[in-house]
Amino acid sequence: LSDAAEDIQTFKIILLGDSGVGKTTLLHRYIEDSFLPATGVTVGAELKIRNVEIEPGNHLKTNSFIYFVFVRKIITVYFCGTDGFLLVFDVTDHRSFENIKHQWFPLVPESSPCVLVGLKSDHKDRCVSREEAEELAKELGVSYVEASSVTGHNVKEAFETLVRREEQPRRNQELHGHVSSCSVCYWTSF
Repeated sequence: LSDAAEDIQTFKIILLGDSGVGKTTLLHRYIEDSFLPATGVTVGAELKIRNVEIEPGNHLKTNSFIYFVFVRKIITVYFCGTDGFLLVFDVTDHRSFENIKHQWFPLVPESSPCVLVGLKSDHKDRCVSREEAEELAKELGVSYVEASSVTGHNVKEAFETLVRREEQPRRNQELHGHVSSCSVCYWTSF
C-alpha cells in the first residue's frame, strides 16, 4: 500500500430517525448539493463520494454512503465500528421528535458522538420549536443543528459538526492534514 492509502482514516456515521423525516434527501443534498423530492422509503445500497475540507489543510474524503432499511430490533448489529450518529427528526412532526428520545437515542452506544438534526426548518408549520429541540439536545448531551434539504441551509454543518466531534481525539494522535474517508449508513423503522 502507498503511504497515502495507509494515512486514510475512516468515519462510519449512521443516520437514525423515523421513516419519512428526510434522511435520504439530507444525504442527497450533502453529496449532490441538490434537492431530491419525494423519495419514498429508501431500500438498497448506493455509493457516493464527496471531498470536503473540515478546516484549512485537513481534508475529508466522504465515500461509501450506504442506505438500508431494517426493522428496528435488528439494526444494532450493524452499529459495530460506528464513529458517530446523526439523530434526525422532522420539525413539522412532533412524534418523530419524541421518538428520538424514546426510540432512537437508546439504541446509540454509550459515549458515541451524536448530533441531533431537525429537518425541514424552512417550513412555517413547524410543531417542534428550536428551543424545545435545543433542550432535548442538552438533555441528551449532543449538539443540535437545524437544516433544510430544500434550501441546503446547514446541511453541510450537520455532517461536519459530527465529524469534528469524532475527529478531534484522532487528530491529537496523528499528523495534521491527513485525507480521511467517511462511510455513512442509515436505518429507519417501517
